[in-house]
Amino acid sequence: MITIKPRTSLHIKQFKTYVLCIVVLLLIIFSLYSVTKKPKLDLSFQEQAINLNPNLLKMTSLGQSRLLSSLLWIETLLNSDTTHYDQDNLQNWMYLRFNTITELDPKFYEAYLYGGIYLSIIKDDDQGALHIYEKGLQHFPDDYYLNLNASFHYFYELGDIDKSLISLQKIYKNPLAPSYLPTLYARLQSSKGDLKSAMTLLFDLYRSSPKGSNLQKSYAQKLYALKAEIDLDCLNSHKKKCAQRDFYGEKYQRLDSGEYKAQLDWKPFKIKKRPNSSSAKDK
Repeated sequence: MITIKPRTSLHIKQFKTYVLCIVVLLLIIFSLYSVTKKPKLDLSFQEQAINLNPNLLKMTSLGQSRLLSSLLWIETLLNSDTTHYDQDNLQNWMYLRFNTITELDPKFYEAYLYGGIYLSIIKDDDQGALHIYEKGLQHFPDDYYLNLNASFHYFYELGDIDKSLISLQKIYKNPLAPSYLPTLYARLQSSKGDLKSAMTLLFDLYRSSPKGSNLQKSYAQKLYALKAEIDLDCLNSHKKKCAQRDFYGEKYQRLDSGEYKAQLDWKPFKIKKRPNSSSAKDK
């Protein structure tokens, strides 16, 4: 008599994994290539990226949410772009991806840290980065790197000193913290935010970023603006011992009027006005 062995739970799990991998592979192929070659359209990835509902993905993940989040993470990194997103509607395709990934796997630490950095520094998606950082800090409230980068985003990109101080308070005594961080924390508390404090924090992030990367280049642009604002204020106020060169080593230009200007365009750094602070600026 022929006996049929029942499928074990391991076999069923492997089958589900294979099915899920095939589905995800098809989604990736579909997102990379159009169905027809003609007409050829020059669309940004913001317009052509596929972002599925995270709740729907959860229900169809066959218990493989972590695997699916990892595959989406890889596919997102492969297609990441540097186009700035200047809208606050949380519809940036990369924010939607990072949000989906962290819905599938709430403990996906890298998606919070590097997703927040990318949205904040490369994409200039302030609200998207804010949501990802805050979501990450719910799961990793005392993490040094997450708090450090979130504090910079609150301070520099959003001009929110209160939130920046909350994150710095958690980590300025951390063994990983550089020697300047306790001093910076104290200065932020007393000054309620100033250009030199912003530059100190930003320069450390610049030095620790991969050399020659888009991230380091973006940090450099922000450092250029901060240094130009400090130096030009000094030069045009006729103060002594002012720096004569910008962040890239180029001399500031002196106009016929006697006023100094930077060779590149830059935007001034601004701080949100605090209720009891006359030194803060309006954003």
